[in-house]
Amino acid sequence: MPRDLYVLPASPGQEWMWLIHHMLRDASPYVIAGMVRIRGHVAPDALRRSLDLLVERHEALRTVFRMDPSGELSQVIQQAEPVGLTAYDLGAGAGTERVREDFQEFAARPFDLSRGPLLRASLARIGPEDHVLGLAVHHIVSDGWSMRLMTSELTELYLGLAAGRSPRLPEPPLQYADFAVWHREWLSSAQAREDLAYWCRQLDGASPLRLPTDAVPPGSGSAPAAAVTLGPATTVALTETARRHGASLFMLLLTAYAATLARFAGQQDFVLTIPVAGRSREELTRTVGFFVNTLPIRVDASGNPTLLELLRRIRLTCLAAYDHQDLPYERMVRGAAWRRDRRNTRLGPAMFALRVPLAAPQRLPGGATVEVLEPPPAAGEMDLLTELTETPGQGLRGYLAGQPGAFRPDTLSLLAGSFTKVLTLAATGGAVPLDELPVAVPAARQ
Repeated sequence: MPRDLYVLPASPGQEWMWLIHHMLRDASPYVIAGMVRIRGHVAPDALRRSLDLLVERHEALRTVFRMDPSGELSQVIQQAEPVGLTAYDLGAGAGTERVREDFQEFAARPFDLSRGPLLRASLARIGPEDHVLGLAVHHIVSDGWSMRLMTSELTELYLGLAAGRSPRLPEPPLQYADFAVWHREWLSSAQAREDLAYWCRQLDGASPLRLPTDAVPPGSGSAPAAAVTLGPATTVALTETARRHGASLFMLLLTAYAATLARFAGQQDFVLTIPVAGRSREELTRTVGFFVNTLPIRVDASGNPTLLELLRRIRLTCLAAYDHQDLPYERMVRGAAWRRDRRNTRLGPAMFALRVPLAAPQRLPGGATVEVLEPPPAAGEMDLLTELTETPGQGLRGYLAGQPGAFRPDTLSLLAGSFTKVLTLAATGGAVPLDELPVAVPAARQ
C-alpha cells in the first residue's frame, strides 16, 4: 500500500465531485480522457518511466479521498508508485471506431476514490508499429487544462528518455493542495460574500431551460450525438464579426447557441452553463488538478432581438460572470431563489464549451507520427452538452451530445443542423431577428 505523506482538506469543488460520484456510484461520468495514435516505433519502458515521472511531479495524480467520522472530506497525498500501464494487442487491422469503443470501456471502469489510483494508462497495439496510448483520470483530480498539460509534459519526458538523456522540466510552482487550502480560506472573505450577492441578484427568479425531449424507450441504445462542422472561411468570418462588436469568438458562438435553444424550447428567459478554467493565478497554469468551475449564464431573449443585440446582452453577462467566477458553482445556485420544479432539478441543464484541442507532437524520434483521437462524446450529467473545437486552418468541429433516453438521434441532428444555420447567419453579420432564424421546431413543441 502507498504511504500517506499529507492529509489536507479537500477543495469545495472536490467535495461536490465526491458527492456526485457517490450518488451515481459506478455510473459516474466524470472522467477526463485522451488518446493519441502513434505510427512507428514505441519504447514501452521509456513510456512507463515517463508516466512514473509525471505522477512524481504532480501530487494530484497520487491523491485519494477519505471521509472522517465528523463528515469532513480530506485529500490524502500518497507517495509515488509505478503507474500500471495496461498493454494489450487488439490485432492488426482494428479500426478507429473499435479502438475508441475499447478505450471507452477501459476509461469507464469504476474508480475507487478512497484507494486509487485515479489515473489509468493503456497502450493498445493494433499493428507491428501502430499503437494507441490512452490516458483516463478521474475529474476530482484533473480537468481539461490538466489533460493538455499532462500530454505536453509526458511528451517532453518521453522524448528525453527515448533519446537516452535525463529529462529536465521545471518544478510546478504550486501543487493542487496549496490551491485547495487557499480557496477554502478565500470563501470566508469579503470578496466571496460580494460574489455570492452578485449571483443571488443575477439568478433570483430564473427558470431552467425546458428542453423538449423525446419519449425514448429505456435501454434503447447509447447516448445520441450529432456533429457540427464549420469550414475555415465561416470560422474566420465569425471571429471577425465578434471582433467588430468587441466580443470574443466564444461569446458569439454562445449567442448563436442561446438563440437556437430559445427558438427550439420556446423560452425567452433561461440559463445556460459554461465552463471556465478557474486558474486566475499564473502559478496555477503548470499545476494538475480540479480547477475548472461552471458559470450559469442567464439568457435574456425577450423582445425578439437580433443576433447582434443578443450578442450585446450575452457579452455583458459573460464579462460580469467572469468577474465573479471564483465562487463554486453549487454555492452560486444554492444561494439563489430560482424556480425549481419536479422536472427541472438543475438550473442549467444545457452546457456550451469551446475546447482547446489536445496538443501532441506530429513526430517522435525514429520518424514515428502522432495523431490525436477524440474520445466518444458524452453529455455527462447534462441533459445536453455542446462542445466545439477550433483547429487552425480547419475551422470549427464538435458535437451535440444528449442524455440516453432524452433525445432521439434525429432530434439531435435537427438541432445540430439548426445551430449550424444560425452560426452561418451570424458569420454574415447577424442582423436577423430571433423569430426569423431558421430553427426547426421539434414535434414535442408542435
